[in-house]
Amino acid sequence: MPDHKAFAQKHANPRLGMILMISMALLLPVMDSIGKYLTAFLSPGTIALFRFIIQAALFMALLGVRRQLDFPRLHWRTLVLLGGIICVVMLTLMLGLSVLPLATFIAIFFVEPLILVFFSILFLGEKVGWRRITACCVGLLGALIIIRPNYATFGVYALMPVITAICMAGYFTITKQLQGKMDGIAVQGWATLFGSCFLAIAILAGTMSGIEDLSFSWPQQPHWGWLALSATIGVLAYVLIAEAFKRAPASLLAPFQYIEIVAATILGYLVFGDFPDALTWLGIAIILGSGLYVFYREQYADQSPD
Repeated sequence: MPDHKAFAQKHANPRLGMILMISMALLLPVMDSIGKYLTAFLSPGTIALFRFIIQAALFMALLGVRRQLDFPRLHWRTLVLLGGIICVVMLTLMLGLSVLPLATFIAIFFVEPLILVFFSILFLGEKVGWRRITACCVGLLGALIIIRPNYATFGVYALMPVITAICMAGYFTITKQLQGKMDGIAVQGWATLFGSCFLAIAILAGTMSGIEDLSFSWPQQPHWGWLALSATIGVLAYVLIAEAFKRAPASLLAPFQYIEIVAATILGYLVFGDFPDALTWLGIAIILGSGLYVFYREQYADQSPD
């Protein structure tokens, strides 16, 4: 989820912004479903690599159309770092989806906005009061409720969405440093390109080391279409959210991201036959409640630190 405050300041059309945000929330579970489906045929590492290569090509084409292909020499170190982080995000995403139910993975991942609050305090010096901190801790407890039985079933794979969430929170924290210095789509494009390079290195190392989940396997003809569709959805989702936050305030749009959990639950049931159990629903409810409260308090962040 891109950083809400990193986009343009004008909020000219809130209704269109909400429509764009809802569209994004409905698209992302489709992308993740495609990735999960492909794990039956390709290693998670291979899926991550080719999806990112195609995604990077699409971003570069988009930047070319916008005449923004000049290499940002002043910020290349930051972009390389972001590429490394997004490489870990893609690997943990695909590793987790390869075994976890779709709704379970996405529900745990949604502790990311809560982790971002802590990172904003630690690394950006933002002032956050005890109410939001407490809400974040409660949300993390919700994630633990979901993780505990799944860890017994799936082992270390149950921790993959947590790692994904931590890395995404770190990604957005770092991108705040580029706010006002680089266009958001340019940042995403170059970070994806560098991330593709890191993924290639990881897959090479995994193949040479005999690590099955990171080993290279060449996609068959039907798989290319799914990989291309997944990458296209990834680029489109980022553009949608960027445009949404240009048209409506974050406090209005942010809660709509939780539609993603609903869409993932429906897709997980229809495509894979997975449906969350009672304990998972309890954890989802806690994460939802905590996240919505944090967004509610965010509206008053400028007036009060609590």
